[in-house]
Amino acid sequence: MAQTKVASEIARSLMREAAERGLVPGDHLGAESWLLERYGVARGSLREALRLLEAQGAVEMRRGAGGGAIMALPQPAQLAGVLAMTLQSGHGTLRTILEARAAIEPTMTALAAQRRTPEQVDALLRCTEDLLTDRHDSAAFHLNNRRFHDLVAAASDNLLLAAIVPALSWMSQAIGWEHDPRVRKRIAIEKQHIAEAIEQGDSWSASQRMSRMISAYEEIDTADPHRLDAPVVWADVDELLEKHLQSEADRPAS
Repeated sequence: MAQTKVASEIARSLMREAAERGLVPGDHLGAESWLLERYGVARGSLREALRLLEAQGAVEMRRGAGGGAIMALPQPAQLAGVLAMTLQSGHGTLRTILEARAAIEPTMTALAAQRRTPEQVDALLRCTEDLLTDRHDSAAFHLNNRRFHDLVAAASDNLLLAAIVPALSWMSQAIGWEHDPRVRKRIAIEKQHIAEAIEQGDSWSASQRMSRMISAYEEIDTADPHRLDAPVVWADVDELLEKHLQSEADRPAS
């Protein structure tokens, strides 16, 4: 317990100093020997502090030349794990997630229409084209469907929305649902309209269309009345994260 407390204090000091030094993701936090000398702590305490930060997604530990503790940006999937644990403890359901998305995403989409860059618009339009192309491929469609919401969140130029919305989308994926190709086509076309409204800077239309898009998922109640009341289980979300991280590790370097 004492070592854990020391490690937590070191972790806070490391992050506070990183902010003061203006470090950004990709920057080296410092060599182990330098950090040991600077903080005057035992190697075990420093390494535990770094493990704590790594678990939070704040640093990445790399091996080899040029490795060590590298500043990182916590990913939505990691935030999803924390939120899923909270929901499981409070008996949250898929309905809980969709209600939160319905409250947040229309405003997020309006911001995206105001703040989007040409590059972000291009990415959104390409994503909708992929959705139409992949409507017969369930796995590819669901991947691009989630990516669309991630792209809108990024275009909102709000750091919290860009983390929270993809995390909520990730948790929705853990519950899972299926659509036939005709429904997927309808979803893809509606998302195309949202992307076009964002391109045109039409905040009202973009917001209204996103609101209808999220609310449409409540149609699940008709097909499967109990689906929206399925509990969110942390283990399910965490398992998705492990698979995602493994697929990223297995992906060939570009």
